[in-house]
Amino acid sequence: MTGLDSAAVWAAIAGYGLGLAASLAGSIFRLPRFSTTGIALGLTGVACHAAAVVVRWTVSGHAPVMGPYENALLGSFFLPPLFIALAWRYPAVRGAAPLVMAATLLILGNGVMAHQAHAPLEPPYRSNWLVVHVLFAWLAFGSYLVSSALAAHYLWTTRAGAPAPDPDRRPLVDELAARLIAFGFAADSIMIASGAIWAHGLWGRYWAWDPVETWSLVSWLVYGANLHLRFTLGWSGRRAAWLALASVLAVIISFFGIGVIASVHTEVL
Repeated sequence: MTGLDSAAVWAAIAGYGLGLAASLAGSIFRLPRFSTTGIALGLTGVACHAAAVVVRWTVSGHAPVMGPYENALLGSFFLPPLFIALAWRYPAVRGAAPLVMAATLLILGNGVMAHQAHAPLEPPYRSNWLVVHVLFAWLAFGSYLVSSALAAHYLWTTRAGAPAPDPDRRPLVDELAARLIAFGFAADSIMIASGAIWAHGLWGRYWAWDPVETWSLVSWLVYGANLHLRFTLGWSGRRAAWLALASVLAVIISFFGIGVIASVHTEVL
């Protein structure tokens, strides 16, 4: 990383870390002002994070889509803005802020540990489909993780012995989690389709059943079943929240399990 690149990333980490501390204090001690401060600090982190993405893009000459650091930098960027936009519009979901901030810090921090140097874009990545594929992959990833954070928040606030919140908040949090899953599923579908078109241009086939492709399909099917249970069979409340938490495991395995073991498509095929 360059000096400016590193400074922007660490400023983002500081913003998210302070936002995590403030929002956690707001949730634990029931101090709405602290929760609001946490959101504001998270916005500061987003601004610094965006600067880090722009610097990396400018210095390397390509979108940050290669290697563990660049994927962590770009992938984690989609989490806080998505959540903060919801929290600003629907204050009822602000209690999930610590989970989103913590997930962002873990992903970004893990990427920083990789110490990846700048490198030119490798030939397989030089495709117009790259932007579509990666953009919708991270949109799906962000939507799924934020929905799981809302599901965890719902389970915590509706646990036995928990203080009774505003009764209107519970169905709102549940509905927003479901809508995020629907949005993520749509983005996931576009990601898989664009990836297949990209693969055909590279290797002359749309699908090869390599581990990353297979687990991407597994994740898509898991969330398709999730939506079916919610909108066709009427699952909601705690049962749907537990389902959302179980579903996100497929995404974590796909992005951070199989993706790490088998690397990216361009390196395994």
